[in-house]
Amino acid sequence: MSASAAIAPLHVLSDSRMEGSQMDKARSQCLQLCSDVTVAYDSIAEKMSDYTTLATHLPRGFISLANEVLGACSELSSIYTGLSDASSPSQILPGDVTAVVEKKLRGAQGHMKALDQAVTKLLDHERNGGVRRLRRKFGKMFPSDHVEKLRLEATKMREDLKVGSLLLQWKLGSTCIEREPGIGCVSLAAAIQTVTGQPPKGRGHVASSEVDGSAYRAVAVVPEEQRGVLHHRQTPLTNLPSSTVDTDKGSSAGHSFFNGHSGTTFASNDNGSAARFTMDSTGSSNDGRDRYNEKLRTTMELDKSDETIEYAIDSLVGDIKSLELDSAKVVHMDSVPSAMPHSQPRTMADRDKPNIGALLVSAIRAGDYRALYQLLDRGASPDTGAEIHALNEAIASQDSESARLLLLYGASPNALDIEGQSPLAIAAGKSSLRITIALLKYGANPDAVTRGTHSPLAIAVSSGNLRVTHALLMYGANPNQMTLSGNTLLIESIGGRSSKMLTDLLLNYGAAPNEKSREGKTALFEAITNGRADILDSLIQHGADPNLPGPKHMLWPAIHHPECLRILLAKAADYKKAPGIMELATSINSVESIGILLKAGVDPNAKKDGVYTPLCTAIRDNRGDILELLLRNGADPNIPASEYPAFKCITHHREHFLPALVKAGVKLDKPKGIAETAVAMKNPKVLDWLLKSGVDPNDRCSTGRTPLTTAIRENNIEMVDMLLAHGANPNIRGQDWPVCMAVRHPPVLERILSALQEPRAFKGVMEMAVEANQLSSVKLLRAAGVSVEDRNGGVFSPLTTAIRERRTDIVAYLIGEGGADVNAPGEHLPLVKALRRCHTEHTEIIDMLLEKGADPNKMYRGWNGIMQALENGDLDMLKKLATKTGVDIEVRDELGRTVTEIALSRRWEEAVNILLSSGPVEHRE
Repeated sequence: MSASAAIAPLHVLSDSRMEGSQMDKARSQCLQLCSDVTVAYDSIAEKMSDYTTLATHLPRGFISLANEVLGACSELSSIYTGLSDASSPSQILPGDVTAVVEKKLRGAQGHMKALDQAVTKLLDHERNGGVRRLRRKFGKMFPSDHVEKLRLEATKMREDLKVGSLLLQWKLGSTCIEREPGIGCVSLAAAIQTVTGQPPKGRGHVASSEVDGSAYRAVAVVPEEQRGVLHHRQTPLTNLPSSTVDTDKGSSAGHSFFNGHSGTTFASNDNGSAARFTMDSTGSSNDGRDRYNEKLRTTMELDKSDETIEYAIDSLVGDIKSLELDSAKVVHMDSVPSAMPHSQPRTMADRDKPNIGALLVSAIRAGDYRALYQLLDRGASPDTGAEIHALNEAIASQDSESARLLLLYGASPNALDIEGQSPLAIAAGKSSLRITIALLKYGANPDAVTRGTHSPLAIAVSSGNLRVTHALLMYGANPNQMTLSGNTLLIESIGGRSSKMLTDLLLNYGAAPNEKSREGKTALFEAITNGRADILDSLIQHGADPNLPGPKHMLWPAIHHPECLRILLAKAADYKKAPGIMELATSINSVESIGILLKAGVDPNAKKDGVYTPLCTAIRDNRGDILELLLRNGADPNIPASEYPAFKCITHHREHFLPALVKAGVKLDKPKGIAETAVAMKNPKVLDWLLKSGVDPNDRCSTGRTPLTTAIRENNIEMVDMLLAHGANPNIRGQDWPVCMAVRHPPVLERILSALQEPRAFKGVMEMAVEANQLSSVKLLRAAGVSVEDRNGGVFSPLTTAIRERRTDIVAYLIGEGGADVNAPGEHLPLVKALRRCHTEHTEIIDMLLEKGADPNKMYRGWNGIMQALENGDLDMLKKLATKTGVDIEVRDELGRTVTEIALSRRWEEAVNILLSSGPVEHRE
């Protein structure tokens, strides 16, 4: 007691004590009122958060109203802290100040009731599935400006509370700070940021002045019955600079819901380790406030840097990361989830709250670890179900800290999301080593595959991630599993630029090197196809069979990769199981592969598919280097493929290879017909070379054609002359008799006739010349002594053929200069043939025949010219014939009818008159 108090009168001391007691009572009542109002506003904020999460369309002005509610909560927190600090003996709060503050709180309490009713009504409609009904009837529930009126009232209420808060700060000093926000405010702030993408605009929950880095923020001493309100509060957010988290974190550290600054949940201790939230809610402390302060001190160590997050996750996975994960070394680890850090919620207050899973996911998306921790510590289940899978959400964002917190509070590492994806599969897909190891340590199944998804190991191998693959194999992943596409993991690990270490790792952990894919491929086949000689050698060393077809013998694809081919042949690959391999090497023009095969003893004459030889393929592809290489190593130039090598030189215009083949022993006369091939290919240069090399010009090819007949058919005078000069015999039949073929080409015929001793020996050649419409050939043949009456086949005479084909010039030559008999039958009598073919056109032929003495009354095979005129119904022609020679009315046709009877049978009176009135038959000598 002070000296002044000691000398004061007793009644003065008594009055002073009484006044102090009254003031303390008023302050306590005001503090209780502030606590009640704060809890009520936090409840309203939580309802608004739930509505924001559920509603598809928010009413106009709702976000502004929410910001005002958050601002009011902030002012209430400041007032509560000020009233709590006023209980200190050094802090005396005047009664008038308490009265003013109480008045402001009473006003806020009245506004709170109206606001709670409106928000509750909105939330009830949304929860009852009335989204569409609410959109239709919102105008009936509330006037269009109702939310705006609520916002204005909330603004006025917040400003009144701010007056009270500033009054307390003025009386008590500026060192007091507000409490941490409640779960409702935290949830509402997160919901606003999710909807708008911006931090809330309410007043930030920070101290009005900076606090020393070594000092902790004050925690109000409240009555025991109010501790439940405090126990679910989180530490106020500090102003920390944003910085990027480690590579497992895909985005920068999350923004605080209230002040927009980033914050972490870990701080580095002096020894470099990370502080973790692992205290047990069943601690031995009997003082709830002490236990809260302990947790508060853990969560307030925030001001170091975001690197503490990396330290936190590394403290879990560092022992595995320190192993040689970039190597193919085999290490086996056991997953012991019970040995991993676990934490229990301090309370289950939020366990059954609606949309608590959505709040967890919102906190993860915002990167707000404080909010996430607070929700988990108040009983929110980390297993949020398949539709909003919190752990998969964190992993997909590569947020290792959120994933660690969820696992710390018991999230299942094997729970699947709605698409059937496991957390481990997503971590492998994101190549997140830290999260992968953490999941494995917490008991994730490395082989889990459900609903048509890839296993984590298959994902890691397909992406070529050696370290993640190694971690999965260390914890027992099966290296012999198949991917959804039907490939083995060994096949999946092999590519043109893939790491050999990855394949070696799978082999070392027991992957079967001879296992086939769904399409029948082996890993060895895949390695060869991709030209990976290094992987090929490793596979063979681990037991891969070089003679196992997969899907075909390994030598076939190896032909394209000489180094792979060399290794296979050195490792006992049997080339006899791949007949034709030499021809394939030749076909792809791989001199190196051919050399390797020859060195290994492969026969250079071995055929592919029983047809194609290496030598013929080299000729076809014009590869002189390969041709010489094969010939030097024993290739036989007389072994045919689809054709003989010498013939292929001609058909493919590779005549420059012929001397080399001759030098190697090719036989130009076996088989016969090479000269005819040269003629058919119209290559006089080769023909000349062949003839000078001693090839017989009369040799027939397999189809019977001779070089001369082919040259005649092609009208190749140069080759005809060349062949005749080298002794070709025109009396030897090829495709046909040379002279018979030559009638179509008079210049050629002239040369043939000059070499032909007896052209009359070839019956019908004159008729052939007529049929070919070659008057020059007719003249050449007649000059050579061939008769113009020479019938072809004993029937077709040159004259009747000329009439049939209406060759007027040839007819004129034959019956004129040629002296052909106009009454000598061929196919029929010339005049009958002319009447049949030329009675309407080319009538001059008939006139020429009549002029040369053709007799229309002459019978041949029961028919004559007069009868044919009657048959044609040509009255003018009948008159011409009757006038020219008269009509023999006594002759009869094969049916025994006379010409008059034929005319009467047709009731042709004019014809009868002409026949009867004609003069007697004129007999010509």
